[in-house]
Amino acid sequence: MERALSPLFAFNNSESDQGEAVLALHFGKSHVSYAVKNRSNGILQSLQYFQVDLWDPSHVDFWVTPLEPVLRTTPQVEIAFSFSDLSALPVAGFSEVKLKALHQSIYPFRGPAFFRTETIAAWQLYLGYPIPLALYQKCESLFPHARKRHAFKLMLDASGQSTSAGKLMVELGIEEFHLVLVKNNRLQFFQTFLYENPADVLFQLLTLCENQQISPSEVEVVLSGLLEKDSALYRELWQYFMHVQFRDTPFRVGEFPYPPHYFTILNDLLACAS
Repeated sequence: MERALSPLFAFNNSESDQGEAVLALHFGKSHVSYAVKNRSNGILQSLQYFQVDLWDPSHVDFWVTPLEPVLRTTPQVEIAFSFSDLSALPVAGFSEVKLKALHQSIYPFRGPAFFRTETIAAWQLYLGYPIPLALYQKCESLFPHARKRHAFKLMLDASGQSTSAGKLMVELGIEEFHLVLVKNNRLQFFQTFLYENPADVLFQLLTLCENQQISPSEVEVVLSGLLEKDSALYRELWQYFMHVQFRDTPFRVGEFPYPPHYFTILNDLLACAS
């Protein structure tokens, strides 16, 4: 069998006291990551990030192995899913049947999956998205009481106030990126795009600005995920956009070897457990 997980990032805080833990898990099409913090003092204990080949039954158990020592502490668990096939309907007149029908009309069949729905009350939306069935069943078995939500909800919660100039939230992952546009505190657009190079990301941002009639010189661009300040994409963004920043939410730890914005979703999940 081919290797199911490829480790990309790892951190272990040997100085952290081992007490009651909080576990954050983030699942996407091509990755799984987790972070553990001490519940009493909020200090980060460990973090791992793996690239995933696929989420089928023969592979889905592999991500549990690195977590076995953590699971013995029976931590509080917060889970986010970043699977890209996401549909939404307004709360008014919502029905799960309508949302599922809408979803099936937009996205092609992609194998066995559980269709999950959830509400974002603050934005008056219902979301629907599929989770690979083997992964969903494993999460329900291991973490039946965990709080689960789509990462899109975390991005919206973190968007804060927005003006008529607009705010673009960009979360860059492996082979795809998530894009959210809010304007005057209203959701205007959300989507996930595949990318191979910086030009792909830049094209989608500029196209969105043109379609939504917002100015690249005025819109606020907030970045998170797998992006470096000295990368070609970051330099390209500064050639077209005047207000670009990273959404840093530093972990509570003395020495952390990676940019915190790599793991913004994990940080948001841990904050939810505070």
